[in-house]
Amino acid sequence: MPGDFADPAIIYEDGVFYIYATAQTSADVWYSKDFVNWRLKKLNWPTSTKIKNMWAPGIAKAKDGKFYLYYSLNSQIYAGVADAPYGPFKNLLENEAPFIKDKEFFPPKIHSIDADVFVDDDGQAYLYWGSGWGFKDGVCAAAPLNDDMKSFKAAPRIVTPKGYFEGPHMIKHKGKYYLMFSGGIYSDDTYCVGYAVGDSPLGPFRAGKNSPVLVSDPATRTHGPGHHFTLQINGRIYIIYHKHEWPLYNGNRQICIDELLFDKDGEILPVKTTLRGVALDFAKESAAQSPIKPQRVLASSEKSKDYAAANAFDGNFGTLWVAADKGDSWIFADFGRDVDIARLEPFFVNIKGPYKYKLEYAADCGAQAAAPSEIKNWQTLAEFNNAEAKEWPQLIESPFKARFLRLSIKGGSLPRYGLWELKAFAKP
Repeated sequence: MPGDFADPAIIYEDGVFYIYATAQTSADVWYSKDFVNWRLKKLNWPTSTKIKNMWAPGIAKAKDGKFYLYYSLNSQIYAGVADAPYGPFKNLLENEAPFIKDKEFFPPKIHSIDADVFVDDDGQAYLYWGSGWGFKDGVCAAAPLNDDMKSFKAAPRIVTPKGYFEGPHMIKHKGKYYLMFSGGIYSDDTYCVGYAVGDSPLGPFRAGKNSPVLVSDPATRTHGPGHHFTLQINGRIYIIYHKHEWPLYNGNRQICIDELLFDKDGEILPVKTTLRGVALDFAKESAAQSPIKPQRVLASSEKSKDYAAANAFDGNFGTLWVAADKGDSWIFADFGRDVDIARLEPFFVNIKGPYKYKLEYAADCGAQAAAPSEIKNWQTLAEFNNAEAKEWPQLIESPFKARFLRLSIKGGSLPRYGLWELKAFAKP
């Protein structure tokens, strides 16, 4: 996924995939019908808390058919409920109160964050949460939830497995319960995913023979993978996790997917990380959804060879174009011939960032290798402010025919100027 997002939680409902993630200052959700083309929108919850530092969403559909979302805010866990994955969500407790307060259970070692909600086959829900302080001595607590999803049926207990620091996630596979988790330090290459196995949702749990199963691997640009979730679909299990943006930049993280496999004894196998994502037989990509690929791409500047202009059209959210400075910048595409363009989708480096930009196009003028400055028949499509969109990427649906396309960004004080992708589609 493009942009700086971490701690993903995924659900699939009525033909739509939803990924909730840490975005630091807001609650957001990515959604897609095909697992190929994604859009981002803001959630309404938490609302009146006015707390901006939020992370680690956990979500599940309970037996009452409602969706329960648990967020960490200021080292406390808040619980929200909605009738649909989009919301609107409302706090389960009155006066926007937290469900689990700071150090409410098992003080002083437990850090009350990273809630994960698991609903067993019988409809019984369980909550797992907890971390440590100073990046050591992580504590994992667990308890069964009452049907109201905001109180415990039994007293919470400590279920901390070996190697645990934070990010618990429970899955069930062939009658066994796998308490998965993150170990190491999230900001470096020690971050990893481990697991323990039990015969019940509350354990006891024994250490997994192959734990940890997801670790850093420079060969696949996998650095600091962890805080994951799982998706079970079409008889397969996939692990959705974050890793650091590559090349490393300011601790930014990206969401990735690979397959989770088991051996004949029920042990989780080491995850084979990939550069472009594992093959997904459930993804519904079609020719009509494929962007038009340019024959030539230029830019006003490139920060380095790792941030080349061509990255903005390579169909890969693992690469990006970044301009060399913070001044006005542009990116130019030559499709080789006049093409019909019905829709444009710019994924800026900061997905929701306040980028002011202009889109221009020009018809084939007979120049086989024309530089942008040599093209005289530029027409302005429109000028935009990316921050004003209600969803991202901002959709530009103004059909035109052109061989050349130029997107110009007005410089300023943002940390970086550039694009993950600039997608041009021939059909709406």
